[in-house]
Parts: sequence; structure tokens; C-alpha cells
Amino acid sequence: MMRYTFAVLLAIVVVGALGIPLGDPRFIHTAILLEGAYITLAVLSLKVTGMGSNNGSSSGSGSGSSIRRRRMAMVTIPSIAIASMVMVANTLSKTHMDIMVSLTPLYNALILIVGGYVLQLLLILSSIYEYSRIRLTSLNA
Repeated sequence: MMRYTFAVLLAIVVVGALGIPLGDPRFIHTAILLEGAYITLAVLSLKVTGMGSNNGSSSGSGSGSSIRRRRMAMVTIPSIAIASMVMVANTLSKTHMDIMVSLTPLYNALILIVGGYVLQLLLILSSIYEYSRIRLTSLNA
């Protein structure tokens, strides 16, 4: 089910792992905590995918889709919230904005733009898409 969201979360984890060593050492704890949250969401999205197919076939379509929807909400809602917070925090950070606008250093700027905006926006969109897909499926059943 949540293959798009999982793929985006995995990409965010990879970009985050590349970007953490470049960041300010004062914020390493926050960066590691945020990285842990993305890893947890990725694992949960895999569990939703695996458990969702079993529940749909073993029980009635109404209760199975309701369980899947609740499990997907455990991934999609935090994903949207965290992605939104990351985008806002990157925008409010003067240091981040200076790096992204000046593209100096280039590698840091690319990590910030891709990881802080492009992938976060993709996470929001994929979460909404995946959740609406299960919602439409349950309405059609």
C-alpha cells in the first residue's frame, strides 16, 4: 500500500544521513532525533503495507479497511506534520536561507533544498495520496 510514502521516507533518511555531518554540531541531537522519526515512519509504513493486506483478506472489507485506515493515519499524519515543520524551520533559519540563496557551499545548499523542501513536499503529497487511495477504496467497497 504505502510504497510511495515509504520510498520518499527512505530518500529523506539517505539525504539526512548525508547532511547530518555537515550541520552545526550544536544541533546534532535534534538532527539525529529527526532522522530517527523518519526511520520509524518508514518502518511503520512497511508494517502498514504488510499488515494491511492480511487484514483485508482475513476479515470483512469494512473492518479491514477501517483498521488499515487507522494504521495509515499513524504514518500519514505524523509525516505531514513533521514535513511541514521541517519546511517552516528551514525557511525561518537565517543560516539555512543564506546557504540556499547563495549556494555556498554548494553541497550543503543542495542537501538543504532537496532534503528540506523537495522531499518534504513529496512526503506530504505521497501521504495525502496514499491515505486518499485507501479512503476511496473503502468507499467503493
